[in-house]
Amino acid sequence: MSVMATSSRKTALVGLLSLTSVAALLIRRVLRAWRARGLGGTPFQVVQSGSRLLDPQVSPLLLKVSIGHCVRSWSDDYLRRYLGGHKIQVHVSDTPFLNFASKNFAYEVADFDSFLSRLQGENGNKFLYYRSQHSKRNKAATLEAIGLGGDVDHGFSLPDELLLPFETHSTVLRIASTGLSMWLHYDVCDNFLCCIRGRKRVILFHPDDIGLLYISGSSSAMGSRLFAEADLPQLWKEFPLAKAAWKRRHEIELHAGDVLFLPAFWAHCTQALPHESDKASISVNTFVLRRDTMSLHDPKDVWANRELLPAQDAVKAFEEKILPSLAKLPATARSFYCRKIAAQLQLEAEAASASG
Repeated sequence: MSVMATSSRKTALVGLLSLTSVAALLIRRVLRAWRARGLGGTPFQVVQSGSRLLDPQVSPLLLKVSIGHCVRSWSDDYLRRYLGGHKIQVHVSDTPFLNFASKNFAYEVADFDSFLSRLQGENGNKFLYYRSQHSKRNKAATLEAIGLGGDVDHGFSLPDELLLPFETHSTVLRIASTGLSMWLHYDVCDNFLCCIRGRKRVILFHPDDIGLLYISGSSSAMGSRLFAEADLPQLWKEFPLAKAAWKRRHEIELHAGDVLFLPAFWAHCTQALPHESDKASISVNTFVLRRDTMSLHDPKDVWANRELLPAQDAVKAFEEKILPSLAKLPATARSFYCRKIAAQLQLEAEAASASG
């Protein structure tokens, strides 16, 4: 397993959680650090107890667990057998760097078989991405809803002991053209990102850096341009605050069978890396809820990205009351009070981080 790093840039390292058994995750201290193969041989973070998974401040962890025979069996023919006639919605773009803010892609409806054939036949002119959904748009995604469930063992499952502290929110199948990059965003649920086929590069940012990432809603105006390395100097001109966050980023490359535990509120973007002759990068996300904070989640949230309910109230008050009130002030006074309020909020954020 390799963490992406080069001698010309400093790359923060994702913590590595190595398990001899899944049960040990919850009841025994059997974790050990691995050395990174990269810049300076810096060691991965040592996780002292599986109970850290319940800590809201936990860092991303690379889990060494079995996810079933899907890593071997989910060939194109296998997926066609069960999903072939299934109607799906596909993102189609002329560029590999998708951006939700600018919507530089189109939605197209196709049957799964045609989508997969087109993806494997593309020569780089079009980039395709599929995220599974429930047929009922007001319900969260499941593999069963698209035909990968029921009485047939389709070979994907996270260990029960791993999911024990959580309630499952949704399970999502993702298939992307190699080379395609997904925009920078955050989720409000914890997330197990499972690499099924191919390789996937993941860049992550600590929640403390959210103010540097030009986030609106849950997505960044930078899209996925962080993966366009030749474009980075121009990107820093357009989004200067992001350069500081970039220097503190966490970055890792996932291979088939790897599971990345991605805590809520960690902004992240992904890139499907070339892998032999296969042009399909396949992964599964399982979003989970912590039982002690489930009541804070919006029951209508099927995408795992709606703000927590108290935060929705705060954002609404900010947009509908605070901003209009500030707009009534002359420029100098408006600047003063905006900075004063921002300073108060920064102190609240620091106090919350310290208490967490």
